Amino acid sequence: MIKTFDKLGSFLREVKNFYLHNKYLSKKNKKFFSSFLKIIKRITIENSWFRIEDLLITFDQWGKILKKEKLESWISKYSFISFSKKKSKKILVIMPGNIPMVGFHDFLCVILSGYKIIIKLSEEDNLLLPFLCKIIIHEKPILKNKIKFTNNIFREKFDYVIATGNNNTYRYFEYYFRKFPILLRKSRTSIAVLQGNETKKELILLNKDMLTYSGRGCRNVGKIFIPHNYNVHRILEQSFISEYITNNQKYTNNYKYYLSIYTMNSVSFQKNHFLILKEEEKYYSPISVVYYEFYKNINQLKKIILENQNDIQCIVSNNFLEKEIFFGKTQYPKLENYADEIDTIQFLF
Repeated sequence: MIKTFDKLGSFLREVKNFYLHNKYLSKKNKKFFSSFLKIIKRITIENSWFRIEDLLITFDQWGKILKKEKLESWISKYSFISFSKKKSKKILVIMPGNIPMVGFHDFLCVILSGYKIIIKLSEEDNLLLPFLCKIIIHEKPILKNKIKFTNNIFREKFDYVIATGNNNTYRYFEYYFRKFPILLRKSRTSIAVLQGNETKKELILLNKDMLTYSGRGCRNVGKIFIPHNYNVHRILEQSFISEYITNNQKYTNNYKYYLSIYTMNSVSFQKNHFLILKEEEKYYSPISVVYYEFYKNINQLKKIILENQNDIQCIVSNNFLEKEIFFGKTQYPKLENYADEIDTIQFLF
């Protein structure tokens, strides 16, 4: 099974290299290439949030971790799993669609655990995974009977549920699936903590953490804690992401909307031509806006973050907390970096 996903990783890496460096795919990966290009084109037409740049970021991320040695290292921690033993249980996975392939990690966990999977896709991201499954099944035909896509979960029979949504759907899922073992995830955001000594490079990478995928992911930084008297404009001056983000018309529309709202209501804010920074205690900022909050005592800040940890997916900083992510790395989680810090494979067993 690991060999199958290793080959998928190879395919994604070659697709990325084709787009970025005009390198043609090797013979082993050519079979699905032309069809995949058509799927990519469809995706960018049907969901304008998913641009080719975003898809290439996704392919790069998964291409880097879908490698035999990394998959084996990750799975070896679960010594109690018998991959040769057939498991009859069915896992319903309700996937979000805010960024491309956002539910793929759940898919990977279920398949490598030996279970059957029933997938309810989001309408925003309903083309990519079905096509990748064709590649996977071609490599491992036995998986054809273990993977099913559904548009109606009410007609399906299943034993476990993994569901990701917003805070409203969370309450619905919690009630509807109350009789099943369920792994539920709701809205989260990510934060950054600046200590005043960040380099120019780190601030540039912070822009990447804020704006990759147009800031639509739970791993995107939506709030920054900054030292008292810190010059906020330092954040706005550092960016290589300007062209990437301003080419997205939907993002630009959000930026213009909030710029107008804040201006008309005399709300104080800082901005450049593509990002608004607003002083705010809340954690969940809208698209094109990132909140910031000053702090004076770093130990008090650690306490505040701990109290709000259920709202936080990632903490970006440098030598602030043990469980932190370095600047520029939020969209490149490792296989063992589970969403909401809930071990999906452990849940399945």
